[in-house]
Amino acid sequence: MNGEKKEGRVMGPERAPQRSARQDISLALLAGGQSTRMGFDKVIAPLGNGTTLIEWMRDRLAPLFAHAFVVTRDPAKFHSLGLPVVNDALPEGGSAVGVYSAVLASPTERTLCVACDIPFVTPRLLWALADGSRGYDVFVPRHGEYLQPLCAVYGKRVLDAYYQFIKAGGRRIFDIYADLNTGYLEVGDGRYGDPEELFFNVNTPGELAAARERAAAQLATGEGALGGQGAAQPAAELAAETGAWRLRLRPEVRLFMDRSPRPVISFVGKKKSGKTTVVLGVLSELRKRGYRVAVIKHDTHGFEIDVPGTDSFRFRERGAEVVGISSPFQYVWVNKVSEEREPRLEELVCQITEPVDLVLTEGFKKQDAPKIEVSRRARSSELVCLPDELVGIASDQSFPDYAVPQFALDDYGGLADLIEERILAQRGATEAEVRQGMGVR
Repeated sequence: MNGEKKEGRVMGPERAPQRSARQDISLALLAGGQSTRMGFDKVIAPLGNGTTLIEWMRDRLAPLFAHAFVVTRDPAKFHSLGLPVVNDALPEGGSAVGVYSAVLASPTERTLCVACDIPFVTPRLLWALADGSRGYDVFVPRHGEYLQPLCAVYGKRVLDAYYQFIKAGGRRIFDIYADLNTGYLEVGDGRYGDPEELFFNVNTPGELAAARERAAAQLATGEGALGGQGAAQPAAELAAETGAWRLRLRPEVRLFMDRSPRPVISFVGKKKSGKTTVVLGVLSELRKRGYRVAVIKHDTHGFEIDVPGTDSFRFRERGAEVVGISSPFQYVWVNKVSEEREPRLEELVCQITEPVDLVLTEGFKKQDAPKIEVSRRARSSELVCLPDELVGIASDQSFPDYAVPQFALDDYGGLADLIEERILAQRGATEAEVRQGMGVR
């Protein structure tokens, strides 16, 4: 197992981060090792199912990230991978150069750097690293006295420090952790899997043979059977935890979640129950966490977005079916629809062209999107939704007959955690994959 023994300190809150697959962090596959103990370039060695070691890593991990690329000293070897390839930015040797080059080239503030010779790290572990790394310069797995600096998240703020470190002859990545804002993901308790297996390191012919056996076993059971498509392993990881709560949702809701081009969660409830206040609070919390959010409000009474007397209003008065208004700062389309042809929620979501991570809606209680119901005791003691429509409840009263997470009306952090875990992090787990992961036929 590859690991670096190092004393360190835990900074920040000690909690298990929520999983989420977002676009605000990049994956860098580090393929720059010298393979001196192997005798040949190990990352292009056959591993299993007709794939090389680096192809295995690409297929299992790259689909989890909007931005994934390879860092190497020999770019020509990897142009056929179908991923961007970045050359080492400095002539010096050592893994610190790979990390520095990855962070320098990354299009995002944070970069998850993973060495290509640890083929059995899991999506669940990477999600935990991605989510826990917010606010840190470095976020690294730790088990006992060992660190895993080649499966860690690095922020842009490390660039100057690592540049000076490399130019001064430094080689061990963790030697300057004490000078940086470093956080640690504790993995020794096995919650993300056995560290000995997660960080199994392929350095010698014997270790390569052992890795091939393990890869063959995973392929035989379907655990790692990706075939270059990049979807099966993440889905299996998701299915193991998605399980019961998702299967309790009615089929129409699960189908909506699978078909929607973006994650959607609808806040519903009786009139004057405080839905807007809750949506505003959750929106602010999600924005603090770095998410890009769209909000759609349903108005059963109709609305007027334009002002009588303006040119655009007059265009509509003269019969224009669609009127657009554009400025340097915002734009809007106004479409006429008949009462019987009001667009469904999924149609509205498909019309969002901006790059958002999540769509919050207020209303749409008759639509099939997963819902959080907002209920206030002063308004009613009953809910409008059935249990199989809900993923959560926000209320100042309890509903013991509803087996879903329940939160105080102002627990915006808890509601955001729920949305991360059950809406954002579940993208890509289809119904069949959830059942397979649970052993349900």
